[in-house]
Amino acid sequence: MAGLAVVAWSDAPIVGDYPDSVSITANSISVRRLSPEGISLWLYEVAMPSGGELRWQLAHGDEALYVLEGALDVCGDDPPRSVPGGGAVIVESAVPAHVAAEGPVRFLHMGPRETSPPTEGPLGPADPAGHSVHAVGPRGVFALTEPGRDTRFFADSSCPSCRITLMQTGRSERYHSVAHSHSQDELIHLLAGEITVGREILGPGDTLYVEADRRYTFTSGDAGFSFLNYRRDASMHAVVRGGEPVLEGGAAHGFPYVGDIR
Repeated sequence: MAGLAVVAWSDAPIVGDYPDSVSITANSISVRRLSPEGISLWLYEVAMPSGGELRWQLAHGDEALYVLEGALDVCGDDPPRSVPGGGAVIVESAVPAHVAAEGPVRFLHMGPRETSPPTEGPLGPADPAGHSVHAVGPRGVFALTEPGRDTRFFADSSCPSCRITLMQTGRSERYHSVAHSHSQDELIHLLAGEITVGREILGPGDTLYVEADRRYTFTSGDAGFSFLNYRRDASMHAVVRGGEPVLEGGAAHGFPYVGDIR
């Protein structure tokens, strides 16, 4: 399947390396790489003990942490902002940041290989000033919840000072998506349930990479699914081949603003 690649959690390598933008201080740590090699994005699963810390240097793009278990403190404020399981930390490009584990914690860490912020997306470049760290609770910033569906954006590229998109979406019953494409490379990480893409079947912990402009469709299992979707920049969504693409995002789709900002 050209333009698609799957990394199964069971096959994902335990690695000793980590993005150069981040330094880790911890007595012990487990790092598993869940993204294919040689693509524009990266994704790691990290297990860290209580008191472990991550610190960002200046040379980095927009990055995100999604808390799977436990909680992370965003340091620098008094008291620190606490992000529990199901919440996210958005670290905007080139901003110093410091995050610490409240107790044992397991989280996903994702970002771009290109450390310079994107400039050519549909929303243009982000404002170079005013960069910060966003602590977002499990309800997200924009969310749409209705019978059988739950979709929430922790970042949707509409923030003036960043262009990252991080979305969680799910269905509670069997679902078949229409064939579609996105104008940005994306990583889809399955949190629960099952989806089938072509001949590939993904379960919890597995990750799908989809290259920009690659049309695809997926079908869930009978119990539905929940996954994270990460992109480096604002994206255009196309359903009808040759049709007019539309801008994606919570604000662009008119989702209610819930603003679970810590």
